Amino acid sequence: MSSINEKKVLITGSTGTVGTFLTLFFAHLGITNSLYIVSSDQKKILTLLHNTEVVSIMHGYNIEVHGIECNLLNPEITAEYLSKIKPYLIINCAAMFSLYPFFPALRKRQKRMNFIAGFSHTLPKDLTILWPFMKAVKQACPEALVVNLSAPDTGNAILNKIGLSPTIGAGTIDSTVQGIRLAISKRLNVKPNSLDIRMICHHALRRFSPDKVPFILRVFYHQKDITDEFDQKELVSEAVDISGVETISTPVSNNAPITAASGVEISKALFSEYEVIRHAAGCNGMVGGAPVRLGFGRAEIMLPDDVEYNEMIRINQAGMKMDGVEHIDDDGTVIFTEREKYWIKEGLGLKWERMRLEDTFFMAEELKLAYQRLKKEEEDF
Repeated sequence: MSSINEKKVLITGSTGTVGTFLTLFFAHLGITNSLYIVSSDQKKILTLLHNTEVVSIMHGYNIEVHGIECNLLNPEITAEYLSKIKPYLIINCAAMFSLYPFFPALRKRQKRMNFIAGFSHTLPKDLTILWPFMKAVKQACPEALVVNLSAPDTGNAILNKIGLSPTIGAGTIDSTVQGIRLAISKRLNVKPNSLDIRMICHHALRRFSPDKVPFILRVFYHQKDITDEFDQKELVSEAVDISGVETISTPVSNNAPITAASGVEISKALFSEYEVIRHAAGCNGMVGGAPVRLGFGRAEIMLPDDVEYNEMIRINQAGMKMDGVEHIDDDGTVIFTEREKYWIKEGLGLKWERMRLEDTFFMAEELKLAYQRLKKEEEDF
């Protein structure tokens, strides 16, 4: 059996906000000896390649870092690269554009409208790259493990309809669980790792009040269930509002580092040679997030003893609906909720009823222009 360090890791969207952190974390930890960073921006690749190698050396490693300029919108070209590299693990951080620059204006607009939108209207910016990329993966290296950081709570489920789901997602529920663990450890004055947290939820919990989004939370300390000792909704709000950029009450911040850290830890656990319990979204194409057992290249859902599988599905589908998806058709077409369509029309000036995979590129272009208008209008308001 080959060691972890001998297995090739490929990172897409490596020069983006999250991708840069993730790439440098990999170099810092020395998890692999062979790292491939992919981006469509050659200048940024050269800079990141140099910085990654320097970080690797600083920490006593000698990682071979390879920069690849590739347009992931073309599955045929992407498949050629993948066939040559034969990566064991792929981490996808790619999207058509980042929302981080638009969050202050988005919060401003939603406060003025007294309306909080879901994030399902942003799916085109993620799926327009993830869809053709997963086509290339299935064609060139179908055994590769894929950790997706681009809308995994719903995006993985969409692609699962057509047999193209990534292996698992990262960020979202993992970030929330770690924030809850930190909050409880401070209340009890105990080490965070002495707490065992089990949670089921959809990404919608990072957008809306926990009063509105269903979730299941269990807290154990030395194998004793202490869940009832805490206000669960208070814990969730604390973990999300401080760490993220997504709620109206969040201060100006950036959760890219913890999203990237989650991607690294999920990846490390997934191809480790022992089993690890973590939390992840989109495990094997499911909607939302849950506890998962990772290791030996496998991922499986690990529910609390008192939670049935159907209950998990019900909770996460309700969260998906809160996030703006009414239904996912068998061909991967997303039907938006009436509430999400209201935001799309009144908040962004677009007229979308649904999202078909073949329309995602044009929708992503429209979405970027809409967010640019929103930012300018709110700055001028």
